[in-house]
Order: sequence, then C-alpha cells, then structure tokens
Amino acid sequence: MAPAEAGTCDWDTDAGWVVRENAKPGAKQLDFGAPVRMSADFSRRVNVKRIEGWFGATSAQCGQNVALHIVGAAEGAETTISIYRMGYYGGDRARLVAVEKTVGDLWKFKVTQNTPPGQYLFRLEAYRRKTSFVPLVIRDQKSKSAITFISSVLTWQAYNQWGGSSLYKGPDAKRETKALSVTFNRPYDGDGAGQFRYMEFPALYLAERAGHEINYITDLDLHSDPTALRNTKSIVVGGHSEYWTERMRGAIDTSVDRGINFVSLGGNTAYNRVTYNPKDRTISNIVMWRDPTVKKPEALLLGAQFFALGVKSDYTVKSAAQWPFDVLKQDEKILGVVGREVDAPPASGKRVGVEILAQSPPVGDAKIAAVATYYTRESEAGILNIGTNGWVCAIDNKCPWGHTFSIKTRKQIAAVTEAIFEGLTRGPLGKWRPATIDIPAQL
Repeated sequence: MAPAEAGTCDWDTDAGWVVRENAKPGAKQLDFGAPVRMSADFSRRVNVKRIEGWFGATSAQCGQNVALHIVGAAEGAETTISIYRMGYYGGDRARLVAVEKTVGDLWKFKVTQNTPPGQYLFRLEAYRRKTSFVPLVIRDQKSKSAITFISSVLTWQAYNQWGGSSLYKGPDAKRETKALSVTFNRPYDGDGAGQFRYMEFPALYLAERAGHEINYITDLDLHSDPTALRNTKSIVVGGHSEYWTERMRGAIDTSVDRGINFVSLGGNTAYNRVTYNPKDRTISNIVMWRDPTVKKPEALLLGAQFFALGVKSDYTVKSAAQWPFDVLKQDEKILGVVGREVDAPPASGKRVGVEILAQSPPVGDAKIAAVATYYTRESEAGILNIGTNGWVCAIDNKCPWGHTFSIKTRKQIAAVTEAIFEGLTRGPLGKWRPATIDIPAQL
C-alpha cells in the first residue's frame, strides 16, 4: 500500500461528478498498437523486448506518492508514460490525463486534483520496445458512493506468469513446477494490465456511461482496511475474483449482515483463501474456502459455488418477472455465456436458499446445471451471483479462453448488467426485490 498520508485535492465529488467527468474529451489512442493481451498465458507470449512496469502499491489516494518501477528500458533511454483514466468518455473509453517522460528505472507519481478517483492505466512506451500498461486505482477515502467496485488484483497476481512462475505453473508451463508464493513486485504478463481490460472494464464502462458514481478500491485495500465499505450501499466484484484473504471475506460477510448488497459478475468467486504479506507484497498459503480446515464454503455467502471448468453453454432466463432479468423475456436464451468456470448450489453440505435467475442445461462430468442465483438476508441485503466468468468479458467479445459472442448476446448481457447497477443504487435490495426461493436452504 502507498503511505497513509493524504492531502486535499479538491476533487469534484458532488452529485453528478461522473457525468461531468465523462463529458470531458476522450482518447482513442489508448489502444493504438496495444490490443488486449490476455494475462496468465506467459508460455505463449512472443519473446520481444518490452517496456514494462509495476507500482509499489495497487492503489493510491489524494496527496500520496507511489513509485513506478520500470523494467526493460535501455540504459539512458527515455520512457514515455501516458496516464489514462478509464471510463465512458463518449465511447472513447479513456481520457488522457497527462503525459510524462522519464529516464531510468524509477518514477514517482503523485495523486493530485488532476487525477480524480477511478481505474487508471499507465501506458509505457520507449524506442524499440513493445508498449505495455500498468494498472493503478485512485481511490477516494471519503467516498459516499452507493456502489463500491473491488478490483480483484489478488486473482490477477495469482495467475500472473511474468518472470516464469504463477501459482498455477512454472517456467516450463507445468503445474508440477508452480510457485508456492508470488509477489506484486513485478509487472503483469499479457498487456501488463492484469485482467482489468476484459474481466472488469466492460462492466465499468457501462456503469460510467450510465453516470453511476462508483467508489473504486482493490481487494488489498479491503484487506488492509475492512472499514472501506462503511459508506456504501452495494459491493460489486467483476468476472474473476477467485482469491480472497480472511480479512476480505470477513469484511464482506459483515457488510451483508449490515444490509449492504453484494454482487458477483463472475463465476468461481471466493474459491481460494490466500495469505497476503504486506512486507514483501507476496501471496501464499492457498486453501479452498470449502476445505474442512476452513469450513467457510463460498455458497454460504454467494448461494452457489464453483463446480465445473472448461464449460461452453447457454443460459435460459428463468426469472424474467423481476429485477434484474426483467429486461429480457422468460425462457429467452443467452447464447454462449456459460463458461469457462461456472457455479451451482452444492448438492450436499451447507447452503443458503436461492432463486434461480438463469440456468444452463446440465454441464460437466457431474451433469449439473450452471445457474445465476439471488437471495436476500435478514438484514435485507441482496446477494446476486451471475455464476459464470464469461459474463463480463463477453460484453466486449474478449474472453481469454477463445469463446466468441454474437451482437445479440452482448446486448443481452449489457442490458442485464445495466439493470444490476441501477438497482444497486437503491439501497438494500430486500426492501423492494424479494427472492422467490427455488432451491431451499440446507444449513
């Protein structure tokens, strides 16, 4: 984390600030020569010279300085750093905030009035080097936004193959040589942006287009400060939020018990518990939340949990009478969205009772249907789990496992996602959107 000291930036955070921010000129050049490159696939990465980097923190707030460590620059060569805030911006998807130049392997960035809260990508360019990005969240500690979006950097890092090893495979691309611990003190593989550009941004683009004022944080922020959710009405994670720390899980469990909604726009959410060491910025000690030594299966929070990998199937809408699938028709099919990792309520063990929002045909070796689920707590918090990590990436037709989607499918997913964000601004979902339980609790 960046140092705790914060300054006064005089940001425009009055009602409507996101609309005013996104009315500023956009910058299409973010993507020029830098298409989306999936992370977690280092073994197929072309071996060329790159200019890359990593920040000494995953987020920063007003007045803080954070160090950008640059990797791959030739001695004495200049690196150009273009700073982009990601959003709607009339369809351009990014705003160019500033352009800086530096020589050497270390550059200091300071959060000022010119860098309002949001998700940022820093584009690095250098002579005879392939360009890449470095992600950074700029957060507003005083935010009272209705929606808090948690960027899943723990998951990005677990899959990050930069330098040869991830928590999944080693330099020879085999699981037998995987690392037992990985550090944030390295760039991300792929295009350098982690999984942000395809597992999170397509949904955030829709939210900013609609003018929703979002409190942006990372899961490491929640780990270090569980009170980061104190002022929000709803919590959202993107298409792939697999790794959670004990403190992070505790903060979200406490929040839903206080009436704060929780939405997972993915599948395989909260599958693994991980230990984070802030001293060397490493993650290690992976164990499943459902493991008998932990006894906190993700279905107790989400209503469903991961059960199958490598899936490609369709959702059929089963609950079109009420939010959020009421923007579609009953029994309407959303083709291809079910995959690659999918969820269902467990057949045995503890689970909460849930309503089925959408359902696939039986999939996987177990021949179980993948489902999107919804239920409410006594606190009146609503918990919605989309149940497939193909949901967000399908919006932009850029899923890492190669599935492609029709324009109709993409529009269907976008319409439901927009309805989700709109509903989350209204406070506890249970006050106006009761669940109709299809699968009873088993506690």
